[in-house]
Amino acid sequence: MKLRVSLTVAAAAALLVAAGVARGDPCGMVPPIVLDPANPALTRTGVQTTFVFYKDGIEDIVLRPAFKGRVQEFGMLIPFPKPPAIRKMPDDIFAHVAAAIDPPPVDAWLEVAEGESDDGGGGGEMTLGEDQVRVLREEAVGMYQVAVLEAGSAKALDRWMSAHGYIYPKGMDAPCGDYVAAGWCFVAVKAKVGRKAGVAPRPGMRAADPEHTSPFDGAVQAMGFRFRVEKPVVPMRLSAFNAGELDNLVYVLADSAMRFDELPAEMVERTLTGERLLAHVTDPLPIADWRKSYGEEWLEQLDEKERKRIEESWKRELERVETSDWMKQMRQPGPVNGKARLLFADDLLAAREGRLAHPYEEREKTLLAVGEAFGLRGPAIDALHAQAIEAERTAAIEGVLSDLKGMTMTVIRGDFPRDVIAKKNLHLVAHAGAPGGKKHGMAAPEPSGSENAGHVRFAAILAVAAMVIGFGLRLASGESIR
Repeated sequence: MKLRVSLTVAAAAALLVAAGVARGDPCGMVPPIVLDPANPALTRTGVQTTFVFYKDGIEDIVLRPAFKGRVQEFGMLIPFPKPPAIRKMPDDIFAHVAAAIDPPPVDAWLEVAEGESDDGGGGGEMTLGEDQVRVLREEAVGMYQVAVLEAGSAKALDRWMSAHGYIYPKGMDAPCGDYVAAGWCFVAVKAKVGRKAGVAPRPGMRAADPEHTSPFDGAVQAMGFRFRVEKPVVPMRLSAFNAGELDNLVYVLADSAMRFDELPAEMVERTLTGERLLAHVTDPLPIADWRKSYGEEWLEQLDEKERKRIEESWKRELERVETSDWMKQMRQPGPVNGKARLLFADDLLAAREGRLAHPYEEREKTLLAVGEAFGLRGPAIDALHAQAIEAERTAAIEGVLSDLKGMTMTVIRGDFPRDVIAKKNLHLVAHAGAPGGKKHGMAAPEPSGSENAGHVRFAAILAVAAMVIGFGLRLASGESIR
């Protein structure tokens, strides 16, 4: 029998992943700077995506800002309860996270023959004066210049940022003041290119033309922030001041299924057991169903006998080639979700060892700084940096992925209400939705506590009603009641 096989990652799945990542954003946690709140120079674009990890007092937040508009200089201001360790992340990290949750099937079409620093930089114990700012750390991370700051007041923070070329988000004095009062620090971020109006900083950019005036629309460099905290929190208050939609997609990897305490439990879209997630990033990719390979429309035109013949022939040929080297290579999960696997391992290692930054992460930042000095950016340079630390990283994370079995991935999706997130940070709490079951180990979330209480009350009413009816029937029949 003549055999012709072509193997590709399912196109539909790949397109969906690409569409979801093209506009990946910090889940609103990081506000694209609004120079004039009445006439925003920057607005958020697309679904805003964030990854959150929490275990044993270590939290990691990964984001990739997305915006559009004209602005003098792209910048961010992010509050944290403790100074974070900062690192550059792959720009396609959210595509890999999505593919770790839903591995895209390999489409096999068979032609049938006819017939660190441990404290993250640490803040000092001295109390700051109202007009003071303490610089905990300054560093370059890829295309960004980053400063970790403590401030005595929002006004002092504004003055320092303005004096050092950062853009302070106007109109946010009140929430910034609340963060100051709570003892939080701030991470100020500015692009190292595009210092004049109209320049659009982007990954891979080597130089900026001051005369360039075209607008920017898209996602910039992805970043990761790992810090210590007793209870997981996602600070989104500043995002309430942004123009644009607040449609958010949040991936949460923690010891149990999670939800935001301040938001409806119905925003939990799905959960995935750690065992299943581990299998997705280590086992071969699934093979698409034969109907999808041939196309449902074409198969519908055939009679039942011909469909059956094709199905049996497909299964025989697939069994013959399934163990071949080239088939094994095409089913390797690494190309589609390997970066998510490394992200999970890095965070699990941080939780296991109780530190914020790994030596190989610090060395990667050093390599980035060297590359920046020569104006070298882009995927090719990032790949070389990854190769340089590969052996060290592989040795460090050996065996740590087994810890993934005790974790749960929760997917939270919804339009986060401005009036809620403007007043308070979002806190992650255990969710009643038990992982396991339906699609790829996914389970629909169970009702929240208040809904459960309502169900219990309703059941109790039914039970009492049944007792009363039974009592009445016995009386009507003349049966004695003892």
